[in-house]
Amino acid sequence: MNTTTEKKKYHFRDFTTEYEEYNLAGAPYTVLYIHGLMGNPWSRRAETIKNTALNLGLNFCRYELIGHGTDQKDFSRCDFELWKEQLEDVIIRQISTPIIIVGHCVGGWLGMCLTEKYPNRIKAFLSLAACPDLIEQKLRTSTPEQRQTLAEKGVVETTIEKYRYTFSQRLWTSMHQNDLLQKSSVDINCPIHLLQGRKDNFIDWTVVLRLLEKIKYPKTVVKILKNSNHHLQDPIALQEIRQSLCDLYQLIKKEEA
Repeated sequence: MNTTTEKKKYHFRDFTTEYEEYNLAGAPYTVLYIHGLMGNPWSRRAETIKNTALNLGLNFCRYELIGHGTDQKDFSRCDFELWKEQLEDVIIRQISTPIIIVGHCVGGWLGMCLTEKYPNRIKAFLSLAACPDLIEQKLRTSTPEQRQTLAEKGVVETTIEKYRYTFSQRLWTSMHQNDLLQKSSVDINCPIHLLQGRKDNFIDWTVVLRLLEKIKYPKTVVKILKNSNHHLQDPIALQEIRQSLCDLYQLIKKEEA
């Protein structure tokens, strides 16, 4: 297998993050992996997706979202729209082939928004524990003290699982404005798989069932993994990720034949 790999700095506006791409000569599609909130694109899950893509003869790329990884100091300046615009820049300027998006958590939410907006560029979508109403879920479980702090200071800290998150009013507002479950339908009309762990402690796992009702694509596949958590990095989850990516690739090849 002849691959070219490149890891370097990615500049968008006055922000800098890192990205990595693997390009195969003549590859028909590029798999774009989008990581989750306060995560990174270098996890065991991401490695599984990379290896599966390359074994299928596809390109693979992964970008750090602004405010993550190498420049977490910028997180307070971020909002959902900024991340969407960053990824739109990637789709329009950085990737030349048709795209298969794989997104985890907020990356899955971003991926859905992009798949809706760019149907001619994005040919399939694999959602991993996506949370398209994250902010509504967190508002429902926030304390009166947290809501008062957010209103007075414009920022609030919260612990989810063992991780500490800082949410600005700007981030909360932009997430609320992009809540896909507030829409009458999610206009995705390409092959899509939704994977969700039943033991997810970050989001309500039943969100995947509400998504199923909203998504237009009639052959949407939902996989609920009984013993997997939000991270989907256990052996069974990783195997299902591999299988879904293979199945989606075979389906788009069949549909475009």
